Amino acid sequence: MSGYAGTGQAKLLRNNQQAYLFQKDTNIVGKASVAFEIERVNRSYYPWGVSFQIYFTDVNGVPSDPGTFEVDIQTSDIDQDTQYCTISSWTGGTSLNAFFAGRIELPNFYAKYIRAFVNSITNSVNTTILITR
Repeated sequence: MSGYAGTGQAKLLRNNQQAYLFQKDTNIVGKASVAFEIERVNRSYYPWGVSFQIYFTDVNGVPSDPGTFEVDIQTSDIDQDTQYCTISSWTGGTSLNAFFAGRIELPNFYAKYIRAFVNSITNSVNTTILITR
């Protein structure tokens, strides 16, 4: 299972890279994903954008209904568990397409660190969240 590695252990995500916050993970309610530090290519230029793709599948990789859920995207300028704050969320089925996939784009992103936090998922499904820089 992916997970928050702890203070000061965020991985670097460079421009034009992708990485998994969670990858086919189960039993992650109340858990934070691995955190990423967003690379600053041009230090004098703000903001830096990122996007997220979430999708839910069963054990065979078939799109599967997560039921009632809330998954938050959290940011911080300090890589400490207690410093992350929610900036955007996926909630319920309305934030997903017919195949149980959804996207969040943060075109104006200023914080140094980013991760996902799973507040709730009622059905037993695999959860995958991909971040793109």
